[in-house]
Amino acid sequence: MKYNQRFNIKYKTTQVRGRSNNFWAFGVNIFKPNHPDVQALVEDGFVPQHYASKVWQSNFLLMNILKDIPFKRKLKVLEIGAGWGALSVFMNKHYDADVTASDLDANLKPYQQSLAEHNDTEIDSQTIAIEDIDDTLLEDTDLIVASDICYNQDTKQALQSLVESVACRNDVVMLLADIGRKAFMQLSDDNQNFTDVALHNHSIAQPIEMDGYVLSVNSLEGVLC
Repeated sequence: MKYNQRFNIKYKTTQVRGRSNNFWAFGVNIFKPNHPDVQALVEDGFVPQHYASKVWQSNFLLMNILKDIPFKRKLKVLEIGAGWGALSVFMNKHYDADVTASDLDANLKPYQQSLAEHNDTEIDSQTIAIEDIDDTLLEDTDLIVASDICYNQDTKQALQSLVESVACRNDVVMLLADIGRKAFMQLSDDNQNFTDVALHNHSIAQPIEMDGYVLSVNSLEGVLC
């Protein structure tokens, strides 16, 4: 039985492509860059940095995986490189999780809060670099999620340290999704020596047809289900 059946939620999903300024992904209504709320934020000076000009597609891989997981308790979730916070909104909306959407770019906080408000959800927004995620923060986290953030050698190096930290624990799970960038695949290859680090192929047809990968650190079922 699915944990989220008690919320009686239908995972409405529509295609990204189309004339509308928004679309649905697994029950979350997501803005496109031409949405009036997004344009208003840009006009107010909140210009996204670090490729955060939209919600990137690997978010949807993780949503598709997480929607059927029977979590056994209310989770504390940290989304890193959260961008507009779509995954954070998803986890709060469907699992009532305590979620922190973190990103290096402070300009993204209003995007995250706007998307959360639009979906009648509540998330926390913090400016946190990957390098600043320490044991104190990990002790207050059950699940770390991230999408399309391993795009060069600098981000790979930062994520390498975090993977090692999480792999040495038995109380935190990390899921990193990507379309298969060179740096991401190198990250996977460099961590094959860890027993509980694994690379998985995953495909979806909606809201966009795509193939991608999810790097898992520790067993989702073993720790959280």
